[in-house]
Amino acid sequence: MTRRSSQIYVCWGCLSLRPVERALIRQRAPRPTTAAFSSLSTSPSATSRRSRLLSGTLATRHDRPHLRSASTESPFPAADLNFDWANQPKTLRSVSESTNIRERLRAWEAANPTPALAFPRDDPADDAVANVLTRNRSEFGFKLDVATQDEDAARPHFDGDGVDMVDLGLSGAVLEAGDLVEVTSGSWGLKILAICLGSFNGHLHFYTNTGKWFTSRNIRSGFVVKKFVKDPAELQAVVDAIPSLSPSSTVLNELQDLNIGPSRDLAASLIRKMYTFQSASRLIHQTYVERLSRAHNQLGREERMLSLREIADALLPASLKRNKGAFPPEALYAVYSVIEGADVAFHALDRGARHHESYVFALRSAEVQENVAQVEEWVREYYESLRGNSKAGRKFTSAVAVFKDFLEQARSLIDQVRKERQWSPHGMIGPCKQGDAQFTIPAWSDTGHSIIQFMEHWAASGGFRSGSRCHWIGASILRALHRYDDSLLDPTTGWTFLQEIGWIPPWDISARHALRLPEQEVNRHASILPVSPPNASASELGPDRLADLRQDFARSTVYCIDSADTLDVDDGISLESLDNGEHWIHVHVADPASRIPPGSALAEQAALRAQTTYLAGFYRSMLDGDHVREAFSLGPNQPTLTFSARVTETGRILESKVTPGVLRDVVYITPQDVSSVVGDDDPSGIPTHVFEVGTPQARDRPPVRRMTTPSGLSRAQFRELKTLSKLADALQRVRLDNGAIPAFLPRPIATVSTDGIAPGVVGDSVAFYRGDPYIRIAYGGQGSQLVSSLMQLAGQIGAQWCYERDIPIPYRVQLLAGQDRDALLAFTRNVFYPQLAAGKNPSAEDWHTLRALVGGFDVSTGPAPNLAMGLDLYTKVTSPLRRYPDLLVHWQIEAALLEEHRRGSSLAVRKSTGASAEEQAPTPPVKSQAAKKGPKSYLPFSKKELEDTVLPRLRIRERHSRLIDNVDGNSQWILQALVRAWRFGEGSPSQLPKTFRFTASDVVARRAIKGRIDWFEQPATVHLEDLNGVVRIAEVQPGDVFNVELANVNVHMNKIYVRLLEKVEKE
Repeated sequence: MTRRSSQIYVCWGCLSLRPVERALIRQRAPRPTTAAFSSLSTSPSATSRRSRLLSGTLATRHDRPHLRSASTESPFPAADLNFDWANQPKTLRSVSESTNIRERLRAWEAANPTPALAFPRDDPADDAVANVLTRNRSEFGFKLDVATQDEDAARPHFDGDGVDMVDLGLSGAVLEAGDLVEVTSGSWGLKILAICLGSFNGHLHFYTNTGKWFTSRNIRSGFVVKKFVKDPAELQAVVDAIPSLSPSSTVLNELQDLNIGPSRDLAASLIRKMYTFQSASRLIHQTYVERLSRAHNQLGREERMLSLREIADALLPASLKRNKGAFPPEALYAVYSVIEGADVAFHALDRGARHHESYVFALRSAEVQENVAQVEEWVREYYESLRGNSKAGRKFTSAVAVFKDFLEQARSLIDQVRKERQWSPHGMIGPCKQGDAQFTIPAWSDTGHSIIQFMEHWAASGGFRSGSRCHWIGASILRALHRYDDSLLDPTTGWTFLQEIGWIPPWDISARHALRLPEQEVNRHASILPVSPPNASASELGPDRLADLRQDFARSTVYCIDSADTLDVDDGISLESLDNGEHWIHVHVADPASRIPPGSALAEQAALRAQTTYLAGFYRSMLDGDHVREAFSLGPNQPTLTFSARVTETGRILESKVTPGVLRDVVYITPQDVSSVVGDDDPSGIPTHVFEVGTPQARDRPPVRRMTTPSGLSRAQFRELKTLSKLADALQRVRLDNGAIPAFLPRPIATVSTDGIAPGVVGDSVAFYRGDPYIRIAYGGQGSQLVSSLMQLAGQIGAQWCYERDIPIPYRVQLLAGQDRDALLAFTRNVFYPQLAAGKNPSAEDWHTLRALVGGFDVSTGPAPNLAMGLDLYTKVTSPLRRYPDLLVHWQIEAALLEEHRRGSSLAVRKSTGASAEEQAPTPPVKSQAAKKGPKSYLPFSKKELEDTVLPRLRIRERHSRLIDNVDGNSQWILQALVRAWRFGEGSPSQLPKTFRFTASDVVARRAIKGRIDWFEQPATVHLEDLNGVVRIAEVQPGDVFNVELANVNVHMNKIYVRLLEKVEKE
């Protein structure tokens, strides 16, 4: 961190003196004149004069604490301002006498006991509310935002079926040398510009406009200008002056703490470029300040997602556009700076990927913005009335009275609830005690509803960034309630307030609210209270557009391999063996695209939801209505879109095709039963540790469909399943040879049952419950290898089919996989994959290295390799009832099938089928006569529409849904179980150990230690005050192991905090 060269320090004793004492000190030691100061550097006797000045001022300051310690009474006559200082006896101790300021402060605290106030941290190492009131803010003391997402989010995941790779990290587009970025300290509200110097050994290096060099692995940058510095030679001198390109975060952090780095002289040209850019942006801001200051008023009253370019189109005149009708980066940065500062109206969706220069923004509705302003006014008026500064007028008096009524109602309700559920500071209230309590629920006034909705926006939805001034509003409401006096008045406490008044259930998952996107609804009491059925009917479905093209698969037995309680059966497999030892593998997929047209109400609903939500306890289907399931879930006589490949027994793909079809003979069987038939079930690598809280409730449910057991299979069906398994293994071996990840480690999964919960008291938009969820935590594997391998085959076939016809679809790509393929393959095969194959979790350093080589996963209309899956082309096609991207690909494919049927010829313009990866590598398309005539008007989505409108929103919606299901939501269920056992004593005492092993993975700017505990590999943090004298934070290295105990668990923030007990020496 850059420090100021000169700083004014004030002795704590001076601050503790009374006003009269300070006046007398000023009389005794008058400030030297300007001439005296100027003479310090010019007079021959400057040294002696400096000594006299110091002896007359600073030395006296440091004597004062000793004088104060001699007596508790002031040595200065309070009324005699002409006190004779010159003739007083010199009774003060020498300045050289040793003093212990810490002991003196402890003694003072003991003699003056006062209640300790919980206070936000100055520089939190996570996304908690920061102290922005009592510290100095300066660009010279700037501290970079640290990417604080759960490490689970930074690691690639397979989806729930163990089929597709998904990326849930913070990173957006890949940064390259010469890119300009804005870096922030969100809690400070400061922003500076920096130029990327390049990526070296997994670390991005930057140089800022303040002359500071820094590095980062997971930089959170909301604004980027690609190729800002076009000449690499301009960067080389600065790169050569970097003190170290070490892969070690510890080494780089120490160098940055010492302010060692390239000088401003070397980087002068870069600093000038950034200054010029910033000046041009400020000029545009000043020129159009009136337009920009009304940004939230010019974009409509409804909430929605908007890209930075869309916002700029609404705010800036078109005359500023250049270069193919686009605004220059300086103009976009001016708009970005304005909307970033308006956190009541705009929210950057920074858990998604950047689109062009910036993240996509959520524009909050005018109703939310007006409610924030109204509640702020009420709170301010209430506190002014307490101070006696009341404004005149009946309106003011009435508003304060209604606000006081709300406080009284809330206090009464909270007091009732606490007899049944204990409050806790852990981001959740306690479990139900008796279950038979009856509460008197108030009838909330309109003012009360507005205040509660503000609290929901603040505490549940994460409505304000950590450094926002608006946090005072929620904190002041909590303070006025006088029920949280011993707590930090932050959004976590606000979340528990919402639980105590019944606005949300005691077990609600905050990620559902915080990750909600515009136009999406959150049912606060989902899965418990009845909901109105959707206004949907079979009439919404159109006719079958592919009825004339469908092939009858009557001769094939189709195996739908899903659990017995699966509602949407959207894929099945069948085998067609040839006489020459080759086989046709058919992957049959449900076909809702044939009857749900793009742009219909159902299609828009699917686009908004992105996928079915499988978060435990909060299931929500992507497509509402039983009529959709009845029309398309696979079964006899149901339509299908079939992806077929002719393969050899060595896994070589000889031919592929996509065919509309209809099924006749369908067998439903569970993955476990299939594994027992084919012999691929190997649970040895899955830990058997199970953790439970609550009581499981046995409830008999009728089966969704008739399931076939192994004993019910014919001999021919046995042979077909075993042949399909052998072919799936052969296909997977080919992918492994191409660099696919061999296995993913088991991860802890929370299974939740709400069967034992019943509504107790239901009132005005609130509800209270009897009972609590049963939570079971256990490790889950990747799923059936047979299913996952053949589902990947279907995605490969669909991608190749579209690639051959130059049809734009959302390909699943790795951003950097094609740039340094050899280095990636060498690292994965020699370092990374052997650890996975041995069941070992790679270190944080290895995960960071992998990400640096891969560049993250993305969706793109441009085909590119996905080496983590061992495929050169891949898209998702197997779950159109549950995932919108799959439905979108089906629309594109079926439109092309209809066009080929109309023309009577294939639309293929290139060939991608081949035996090897090299033969299948993407090449520039060959322009056919049809392609030269113009755009593909038969397609529902053009490439431009996908790139500009569909994919930016799809990335965000899909990523947020995955975070809720796989990361944040799952983790919060696990932490609820932990708190219920640790703090409330639920479950068996032997389940939860008293101490844990903590393995450090990173030291965050010397503010905290990040790592994992050996309890379901949960991420944990050690704050400075929890080092407990065991070690200095500067001595901690990644990989260090400590014995720890739980210090705190915050379910709302999804954090575990531990306290060090001892260091475990390495063997």
